[in-house]
Amino acid sequence: MRQVAQRTAVSAFLALSFLAVGEPVRAQEKAASAPTGSSEEYVLGVEDKLAISVWKEPDLLRSVTVRPDGKITFPLIGDVQASGRTPKGLGDEITKALSRFIKEPVVTVIVEEINNYKVFVLGEVETQGALNLRRKTRFLEAIAMAGGLTTYADKGNVTLLRYDEGKESRTRIDYRKVVSGEKPEFNVWLVPGDTIIVN
Repeated sequence: MRQVAQRTAVSAFLALSFLAVGEPVRAQEKAASAPTGSSEEYVLGVEDKLAISVWKEPDLLRSVTVRPDGKITFPLIGDVQASGRTPKGLGDEITKALSRFIKEPVVTVIVEEINNYKVFVLGEVETQGALNLRRKTRFLEAIAMAGGLTTYADKGNVTLLRYDEGKESRTRIDYRKVVSGEKPEFNVWLVPGDTIIVN
């Protein structure tokens, strides 16, 4: 009994220690408007390429790209808003619209290419420009994908520029402290449209 009680106390202590250490990291990422967890369903965006099919309706098989206005065009129903919806949400909308023409349509939406997840890296990096990301990516990963910092880079003065609902925010990041592990909370998840400026 005594050993069980000791193990329970140790487990509780470790759990509380983890929470105490992890909370500032989560708070900092929230403050930097980090994207939501990877468990959430993907949200469609402009330039994404989709394969849409309707069961037992081979004539309605289409490969479409989300236009700059966020819409796609599909037979029988015309334009449909795709950007900002999940594949399931878009499938439900197409199903609802097609039900006027087809009895109990079964619609499948598959993301063939993710093309809307672009971020930009500018300034003192080896390769400036847009990065077309295929998955959720952190700050340090984007720097590495841009070839790393040049010898002239001010490692203590990197800026993350982000637009959220039309409002601009700028976060100063000390690259050295992120790499050393001193400030891991600033190795934030990037969101589409982010710009990293290395001075």
